[in-house]
Amino acid sequence: MNIALLFLVAGCILIYFIARYEKKNKNEVADILRANRNVPPLFMLRSAELKVNAIKTALNNPATAALAGEAEVTKMQKELERLMNGYKDREITLAIYYSKLGALLIAVNDLKGVPAEAELS
Repeated sequence: MNIALLFLVAGCILIYFIARYEKKNKNEVADILRANRNVPPLFMLRSAELKVNAIKTALNNPATAALAGEAEVTKMQKELERLMNGYKDREITLAIYYSKLGALLIAVNDLKGVPAEAELS
């Protein structure tokens, strides 16, 4: 009987410590999630930077201006500046900024004469 009582007490103590540990971890995870609520997704942010660099490189290339015309290149540069300023001033969200940069990159590649199928490979 003493062994059964010992195991019962040890089991209750073990369950108590497990429940306490679980509650502590749950609170820590909630604190971490609350602290990271306003942090932008880093991969999306990095990808947006790469898209901006690709667009700037393509628009600054003299071959693009020769193929598409100076007016089209200037129009695309103004659109890029508008997007960048809108995101910097927090007028648009990262998701919208990212999607509009993607559309602008496709438009710039069309100006260069690169078909959309070639971008995927």
